[in-house]
Amino acid sequence: MTGSKALTPRPEEQAELLRLEQLGFTPEQIARLRELRDMYPYIEYMDSRKQWHRLRFVKWLYSRGAIPR
Repeated sequence: MTGSKALTPRPEEQAELLRLEQLGFTPEQIARLRELRDMYPYIEYMDSRKQWHRLRFVKWLYSRGAIPR
């Protein structure tokens, strides 16, 4: 199979495409935006990754005795 995920967009995607067209985006720009969205599907992942780095830093501080028990 190729990279296409569906033959027709879901209703909410159809409304999104129409809105982008109304705003003046070209079909090529819309396609690129969809590719980018598919590359980064979960914004929550980015937030959880930041939180994971913070927690790792706190663990490091704790292990060095910078945070009391």
